[in-house]
Amino acid sequence: MFSAETVITIIAIVITLLLLIFAVDWRYFRDWIVVYLFKSIIDFAWGSPVVNLKLLDYPIRLLPHYYNTSILFELWVFPTVCILYNQVTRKRGLWPIIYYAVIFSAVITAIEYPLELYTDLIEYLDWSWFTSFYTIMITFLCSRAFIAFFRWGCNYYGCK
Repeated sequence: MFSAETVITIIAIVITLLLLIFAVDWRYFRDWIVVYLFKSIIDFAWGSPVVNLKLLDYPIRLLPHYYNTSILFELWVFPTVCILYNQVTRKRGLWPIIYYAVIFSAVITAIEYPLELYTDLIEYLDWSWFTSFYTIMITFLCSRAFIAFFRWGCNYYGCK
């Protein structure tokens, strides 16, 4: 039968796909592709050193012979959630951008921490739930700053 980790992985893949299909407002396709790619690059570039520095470990992960990080989270789930965060904050001011970053980060951390305690999907070595919380929040805010810069550049330079 399937392990708990396999079931959780399949559920994460399916829920993320459903969010992409049904929750994302694809009228802003260009913006969301930019957010997705930016977030994937940041997560992968940041996640690999975190694992190599032995701060976190992913005992069970996809393609373990090729990657030390959780490519499911860093290249699929987290960038998709970041699209939703940017969609929610698209027309909002600074304070909503910040508190939505706090809320989204808290939800991800609230899911991650029990996974760390009860599964082999993630293991904190020299890390904590609070470290996850604030680093996740920083990356949400960075993606929001980047898409604002991207939109400004497109408007300023006339991209269509």
